Amino acid sequence: MVRLLAGSIGSLATGVVAQAIAFILLARSLGAAQFGELTTISAVTALANTWCGFGPGEALRRIVSRDPTRYAEALGHTLLVILVTGTVLTVVVVPSMFFAPGIHSGSRGAWLQVLLLLVPVNVAFPSFFSLVENIFLARGDFKTANLINGGTGVVRALAAVAACGLFGVTSLDNWAVWWAAVHVAIGVVCVALIWRFGRPQLCVLRRELWLGGSLAFSSFLIMLRHSVDVLVLSAVTSPEFVGVYGAGRRLIGAALVVPGSFDRVIYGKLAVAGRDGPQSSLALATKYLPYSVGISAVTSVGLFLIAPYMPYVFGQAFVASSDVVRILAWTVIPTAIQFLAFDALNAAEHHKMSTVVSGVANAVGALMVVLLGTSNGTSGIYAALYFSDILRGGGLWLALNLSARRQRHVGAH
Repeated sequence: MVRLLAGSIGSLATGVVAQAIAFILLARSLGAAQFGELTTISAVTALANTWCGFGPGEALRRIVSRDPTRYAEALGHTLLVILVTGTVLTVVVVPSMFFAPGIHSGSRGAWLQVLLLLVPVNVAFPSFFSLVENIFLARGDFKTANLINGGTGVVRALAAVAACGLFGVTSLDNWAVWWAAVHVAIGVVCVALIWRFGRPQLCVLRRELWLGGSLAFSSFLIMLRHSVDVLVLSAVTSPEFVGVYGAGRRLIGAALVVPGSFDRVIYGKLAVAGRDGPQSSLALATKYLPYSVGISAVTSVGLFLIAPYMPYVFGQAFVASSDVVRILAWTVIPTAIQFLAFDALNAAEHHKMSTVVSGVANAVGALMVVLLGTSNGTSGIYAALYFSDILRGGGLWLALNLSARRQRHVGAH
């Protein structure tokens, strides 16, 4: 387990570092205003991506981990759902952002070109990459899965180096062309990697639609809570400050790869234990909880220590990003606790309960961000983010314990 965790963290960290390099280059080349516009697009498309495929990676890994003979139908189902939902989401998001006031003040034609390139790429392609990664995770091939995850970040970083460093790209519309082309190339490589496993059996698994829909709704509310701060700032402040805040938030988000990689390694074990119900999932999750907390605490300390160096990396226009990182560095710990309980419930196929609990907590958290953010600015947003993380983590662990207690009660009778 330690070896797999080290390999997972190493590969994911490679991708994160590579993406951080890309963010730095883009922030310096595009400037705070255009980087703020890119941050807003990223926040909106991240929300849309939660619905694309209805949790395709989780569904395929759970199905194939339990029964490898169902690979073809699991793959066909997830590919079909990704295609349909990705198309619908793109059709909805592009005109919504095109006519939204205050996001962009330049050429409308250039803005439309940016949206037509970035929206479908950001909405659909991450779901497909996650699907391919989970195909190898379900087969126990962690090396290839790590290569896909880390390699994607490296290729994106190389694209930023080539675009900004070699070809002098300084506009968002030109960067959108590079971003779309890179993702298409990565997609072709992913298809080649899984081709040998056989063709998909196109079908719709109705049970997985309900489970996936519940997971997608929960993921949407999670992402809404994580993105609503950017959306609120986009409405009440300038694009320059949104870019500064976005740089700090991206570093926090990148650090979540550490606890996320731990869950990535153990989810297969949780899925197997989940066949016996939430009681077994709770026992295994409780066993892993101290390790998750310890890993996330070390990560938070590291973020706090490197925060003062943000202006040296991103540029003097991003001085305020240091304060953002210092304040939000400790959110990594409650987020890691959430991850473990959320995965344990889903592994036991208690998607509905995890969706309800997570949804209520994130909806309340998002509302708090809107209310406190509009009335108190960034300080209100910080308080609301901590409140939401603690509420969601406590609620999920309580739900997991109640589910296990109910199973014991039923078994006793």
